[in-house]
Amino acid sequence: MSLYWRAVLWLLEPIQREEWMWNRKVLLILFAVLFVQPVPMWADESIEYKLASVDAGHPVASNDITVARFRSLLEQLSTKYVEDKGKMAGMTVKAQQLLREQGVNEKMLNIMEGMNKIFSQPFPNQKCAEYVSFYIQFRTKGQSHDEAVNGLRTLLRTLGIP
Repeated sequence: MSLYWRAVLWLLEPIQREEWMWNRKVLLILFAVLFVQPVPMWADESIEYKLASVDAGHPVASNDITVARFRSLLEQLSTKYVEDKGKMAGMTVKAQQLLREQGVNEKMLNIMEGMNKIFSQPFPNQKCAEYVSFYIQFRTKGQSHDEAVNGLRTLLRTLGIP
């Protein structure tokens, strides 16, 4: 018999009334830890709402202008890049985190707007992850947001990508 089941049986074995009550509490805690899945704080909220709230540093109203802006950006980015909206949102959150670790503070809204400005027209099979990586590199090397985005645009034009 495994150690886990021995512990469960030990907890269920009432020796005295007080111990039984204590064991029931321990068993309840053990059950909660092992079998109850935590529900994310904003599980039912949209991606754009989550992005706006994280970017603001606190929950925002569902009709906040930044929620609408994130929604619009995700729609626009989904026409330019192969990743889905959830992956692009995750990349943006990670990019902001990596930038902060390097002492660069940038709003996720600005990062997404920058990724949206790189292409003047859709170009097939582009990966947002690659451009976000370059953006992070440019920013951590001391470039401003505008310099990094313009640097990416210049690089693409040099390669003949519109």
